Amino acid sequence: MRSLITLLIGLVAGVLLTVIAMNTLRKATAYPVGVMAVMAAQMGHIDRQIEAKACAGEDFEAPLATLVALGNSLEPAFLPTADDAAFSRYAADYRLAVERMLAAPPTDCASAERSMDAVSASCQACHAQFKG
Repeated sequence: MRSLITLLIGLVAGVLLTVIAMNTLRKATAYPVGVMAVMAAQMGHIDRQIEAKACAGEDFEAPLATLVALGNSLEPAFLPTADDAAFSRYAADYRLAVERMLAAPPTDCASAERSMDAVSASCQACHAQFKG
C-alpha cells in the first residue's frame, strides 16, 4: 500500500513538473507569436480595406506604420534560427516591400493590391523556409 501511495505521489509530482516546464517554454515564445499575430492583424486590416474599396493612401498609413515597426522587430523576435543570414535577408525583403508601400502610398485599390502582393510574397518566402 505504501509503495502504491509513493508511486501515485511521484506520478502527480511528475505531471505537475511537466506542466510547469511546458508552460515556461510556451511563455518563452510569446514574443515571436505576438509579433506574428499583430502583423497578421494589420495585414488583415489592409486586406479588408482593399475589399471594401477604401483605398486612399491615408487609409493605409497607420497599419503600414505598424508593419514597419514590426519589421524592425523580426530579428530580435526570431533569431537565432537554423539560418540567420537567410532569415535576415527575408526580413530585409519584407521591410523593403512595406517601406515601398509606405513611401509611395497606393492611389487606388489595384495598386494597393499589387503592393500587398509584394508584402505577402516576402512573408510567404520566409514561411516556406522557416515554418515549413
